[in-house]
Amino acid sequence: MGEYTKVYDKAQYKKALGLARGSYQQNLIRGRQAWSGADLRGRAGHWGSQYKRSRDSLLRRLKKAGIEMCWPRKPHNKLVLVIGKACPVTKAVRAELRRK
Repeated sequence: MGEYTKVYDKAQYKKALGLARGSYQQNLIRGRQAWSGADLRGRAGHWGSQYKRSRDSLLRRLKKAGIEMCWPRKPHNKLVLVIGKACPVTKAVRAELRRK
């Protein structure tokens, strides 16, 4: 996993990947792209609103599919998607995210 996603349930992770449409959404699930869109550069940055719609659409599909997820923040206010049984985020999960 990348730095923007933490997975506690592999089955839900695979299901989430199956719901992703296109490489951008797959990279969001894999944790390679920032959920805030802050890492969009060049021409992609000019299309930020379309990328936001893409993120919102993916989140709606994940929620509708019943995938457990939550959004703790790492240092410097970085959003992380947690997939799996760790939701809601416990103190132990928060401490683990801070260490990484």
